[in-house]
Parts: sequence; structure tokens; C-alpha cells
Amino acid sequence: MKELKLGRSSPLVVAACMAACMPAWSQDNGAATSNQDVLKRLEEMARQIEQLKAQVKADEEKLNATARSAAPQPVAAPVGKAAVEGLSKQGNEEATGAVDVDKEPEGAALVRSEKAKINFYGMIDVGVEDLRGHLASGKESDAVRISNGIITPHFGLIGNGQLVRGLQGSFNMEGSFAPDNGSSGIGGRLFGRQAWVGLSGGFGTVRLGRQYTMARMGWEDANPYGTGNQGLRLLDPRISNPRADNSISYFGKWGPVTAGVNWSAGWDAIDGNAANTGPSNNAGADCPGEVASNNRQCRESSAGIKYDGGSWGLTSSFERLWGGTSATYGGLTTPNTTDTRFVLGGYLKLHGGAKLTAGWIQRDNEGSKTPKSDMYWTQAIVPVGDGFYFDGLLGELKYEDSPNKAMLINLRGRYIVSKDTTLYVTGALMNNDGTLALPASASTPSATPSAGGKQGSVITGILYRF
Repeated sequence: MKELKLGRSSPLVVAACMAACMPAWSQDNGAATSNQDVLKRLEEMARQIEQLKAQVKADEEKLNATARSAAPQPVAAPVGKAAVEGLSKQGNEEATGAVDVDKEPEGAALVRSEKAKINFYGMIDVGVEDLRGHLASGKESDAVRISNGIITPHFGLIGNGQLVRGLQGSFNMEGSFAPDNGSSGIGGRLFGRQAWVGLSGGFGTVRLGRQYTMARMGWEDANPYGTGNQGLRLLDPRISNPRADNSISYFGKWGPVTAGVNWSAGWDAIDGNAANTGPSNNAGADCPGEVASNNRQCRESSAGIKYDGGSWGLTSSFERLWGGTSATYGGLTTPNTTDTRFVLGGYLKLHGGAKLTAGWIQRDNEGSKTPKSDMYWTQAIVPVGDGFYFDGLLGELKYEDSPNKAMLINLRGRYIVSKDTTLYVTGALMNNDGTLALPASASTPSATPSAGGKQGSVITGILYRF
């Protein structure tokens, strides 16, 4: 029988066999066909079917072999993650055939992804100030000037992103500026408020760079007035600038308790004395530290702890600054002189959004002729209508074994126009005794009152957040 060459379809094979075999055994030529002849015909047909099936299988294997030889071969045969580590993104794709091996965002895609966040933010506050009182020069102050009021204008860039599972990196660069003349604040620094990088994980957070010390933890929640040109900063300049250069910090949170420590090798590397001459403007103390021959010069160490019970809380902190050279601001002219603060604060949140706070700072400044002092304060934030707030502050500073003391009364009204915009009027009255001469405003240039005299400041302005 002639060999048939068929395709893959088994029905075609059966049909061909039936067509080839039927004429030989089904035609009627008048003679009887024996059973043996029929069986022989069937056996022959079965044999031919098996031959055809074998031919089809051979043809299929030949076609598959041809297709495999035409396919591109990989440049590498990676096994597991280690096999592709170190290769470029393109190399990984070539080696594995995958579009993205590790599924990690890169470049601009990383910035836009959920794995990394970068935000630009800030506040600008500009007001008109009326300053009244008897000045140290012997003249009466009757000045109207442009200044900020209830906050320190600033801008910043903050970012964070996951490095590996359970470990996150972060950074913050934040600078302040004077909106009345556009100059940089805090001793002329570009990023004088903060400039640090950090790592966070289950262990807590570690940061390196210029940053807030833990002294701030003691009064931050108990000082809702903040650090504008009025408020507690007039009684203690450290409240407006609780920062340290060249520092490393650690803090963690355990339920309602937050605690941290900070250490600096040189707490203020900027000489800002020429531009910051008032007692409330020690933003450039010229104490750079990091001196190989003296490991105490310009060091800083601090620790803080706070408990947040929801409707109430307690805070406490401790900080010590070591002195530098004869050029260092504030009397800390040797590494053996220190300025130490112990802080205790608390707050209570009342029904309707009102908040009451109180605090105490005990200070021992060995660079001062009257080193020991105590500062007490109480504050209240009271909502009085839709978007309207009335705030009050009463503070007192007393020096031990000295007639020097000062009392500060601060009142302000705010109207929250929107989440971005606030209108305000704030007034401060400073009453000095003894030889103390603290101003009622931290606006520059400083307007120092006469020793033991009074001074008043009223600022009306607008604050915008972005």
C-alpha cells in the first residue's frame, strides 16, 4: 500500500484509512466473503493507523525543534536573587526576561512612588508693629515698623522613604527669613532651623546634623504661643532657638511616652553677634566646638521625656551648654563655664477646644553675674466663636539673690480665615524691675528699654501657610 503523508488531525487519519480500505472488502462481486478475510483486512487497517500516528508525532517534534533553535538565548542564567545583584536594570532584564526584576521604582518614579515622599512647606507672617516705652538711650519709643508677629517665617524641604523593610530614611532642611527685608534668619544661615538626616525603625529614630535639642521637649506642648516676636522667648532666648549644630540625637516612643537624648560636638558654629545684639536674639553664639585639644569646648547634651494622656500631659527636659572662647555670646567664655536648664511643663485640654498650660524653667548660667533664675508661666487658648480664638499668657522671670525680675503679659486674638490664612492682633507688655531691661518685642533692630522700665508692643498682621 502506498504511504500516506498526513497532518496532525487524527480524524483525517481515520477517514483516509476508511477510504483506502473499504473498496477491498465491502464491494459485492457475488461471492461470499469469509470471516477470516474480514479479520485480515481489519488487522491491516489497524497497522496502517499506527504507522500514520508515528509519522505525525515525528513531524511535530521536528517542528518544535526548529522553533527552539530560532528563539533568542539569554545572556546569563541567573539563579535566585544573588545572581542578578550588581547588574544594571537593563542587565537584569536581559538576564531574566522580566521587565523589572525587583519591582523597585527608580529615578523620578521613586520620588512619585509611595516608597518616598518629599514635601515643600512653610509659613510667612508679616505685620505692622507699634512699639511704645522709654528706651535705654533716654528717648521715648514711638515707632511703627514692619515685622513678623506670632510665628517665625520659615520654609523647608522634608522627605522620607523606605530603604529596606523595617528601615526608613529621612531628612529635613529648614530655613527662616525676615519678610520685611528678605534676609536669612538665625545668624544668616540658609537652613538655620534644621538640617539633618535620619534613620527610623523599630529601635526608634537617630538623626545627625543641626536639629532641635531635647530641651524643646520640655516646653513645646506647654507653650502654644510659639516663638513669634512676642511670648516666652522674651524671658528666655533659648526658647526661640533650642538647636545645636554638629549633633546626634536619638528618640523613641513607647505608647503614650516619648523620650530622647541629644549630644553635640559644637552647639553653635555661627558668629552672629554683630547682627544679633539683643538679649532675645542670640542666634549666632560663635561656639563652634569640635576642637581636638579640648573635648569640652562648646559641647551640648540634653535629655527629654513627655507623657501624652490625650486630654492632659506632662513634660520635662534637661540641657547643659558648655562655653567656648572670649568671642562666645552670652558670657560662656571658657569651656569650664556652663549654662544649665531644667524644664517642667504640663497641659490640660478642656471641653470645646480650650487648652490650659503651665511651666517652669530653672536656670543656672555660670556666664552671668546673676546665674540662678526661675521662670514661671501659664497660658490659655480659648475658642470664642467660629474660627475666632482668644489667647492669654502670663510669665515671670526672677533672679536669685537679686532685685532683677520681669513680668510679661501677652494677649492676642486670632481669626482662622482658612486652613492657610490667619488674621491676628497681638499685644505684649513687659514690666522690668532692678537693672533688668527686657524688651516687649524681639523684632530687629532691638529696641532695649531703660533698666527697670516698661515697654509695650502691638502687632497686627496676617499669617499664610504653604
